[in-house]
Order: sequence, then C-alpha cells, then structure tokens
Amino acid sequence: MSGLVERAASAFVAPVPEDVVGPPRFAPRALVLGSARDAVPVAAALAGGLRAGERPGGAVLVTWPAEEAPRPALGTPAAARVVAGLRARGLEAVARGRLAWLALGHDDLALARRALAAVDVPAVVAITGPRSTATDELLADQDQVVLVVPEEVDPNLAELARNGLAEYDIPLTVRGPLAAPGARAAALAGWGRLKVPA
Repeated sequence: MSGLVERAASAFVAPVPEDVVGPPRFAPRALVLGSARDAVPVAAALAGGLRAGERPGGAVLVTWPAEEAPRPALGTPAAARVVAGLRARGLEAVARGRLAWLALGHDDLALARRALAAVDVPAVVAITGPRSTATDELLADQDQVVLVVPEEVDPNLAELARNGLAEYDIPLTVRGPLAAPGARAAALAGWGRLKVPA
C-alpha cells in the first residue's frame, strides 16, 4: 500500500535527489577556533547557549581533531534523539547532557559537513587543529566564529588571526577561555550555557 501512496504523491511532489543530505538549515551554526584545552569547553558551552536561545531539545557539538571520543554521560531524551539520528547516518556521536557530541579523528573532518547537514538543531564545531582548505570550507557555512585566546597570548597574534578570517565576512568574536568556577566542567558534561554576541 505504501508503494501506491508514494507513486500517487510523486505526481504532485518532485522526488528529492539521493545526493541531497538532510533538511534545509534554520538553526544557528558556529565555529570555535583555539587550543583543545580552551576551545572545546567554550564550544560546548556555546552549543548549550544556542540551544537555550532557540528552544530545541538538543544541540550538536563537533570536535576536530579528537584523539578519542568522549564517554557517553547522562543525556536528555532530546540529545539522545539527535544522537540516534546521527548514528543512523554512520556518525558515532554520544549524548552528554543536552549535547550530541561527535568527536572526529584527524582524517575525518569531512564528516563534519555531513553531521551539520543531517540536523536542524543548533550546532557548534570546535577546530583545534591546523587551519587547512578543509577547515576553511566549514567557515562559509557558519553564522558566527569565535576565536578563543588565552590572556597570556600576544595580542598581535590574535589580531593576525582576526585579519586572516576577515575575508569570510562572518561575525567574529575574540574571547578568553571559560574562567568561572565550575564552568569548564559543566560545559564538558553538556550542561553549560554561553552567550557570545555575534
């Protein structure tokens, strides 16, 4: 019976080509650049902040490059649903708090685009490896970029990084690592919230 319904519907709706991955995107996207120690907690908290602002059930955090995937932790049902959707597409995400966390190995950065196309919830990508053509391709899909720079870093280096990203015409914020007591642990557990004005 479903075959009959599909044939009838195809008379009114054009079939979706198989190479189209996922629904149109409406949820916000952000990219966080910095060291693994500093950028990943900021990215996790930012994903939580974007989720709170949009009121969906969960958010996606993609980290690259990751030596190993984080262990699953207590996650909300909404985060578990997002994880299930990503796993159905062959992406090994885990639920942590309100986040579906996808840790990509050094050679797997291309999977970030597949993950972002597969969901319509807020998503943040933490890039902690060297800048490359592949990382630059991700920049074009973002609504905002956050550069995490510790206080001890020479301000001239931060300015160089800012100038290097200016060509993308995407709102860029330069900020320090999470410093409030407990903020880092809460973020890495998937419960943090951070608002970064674009």
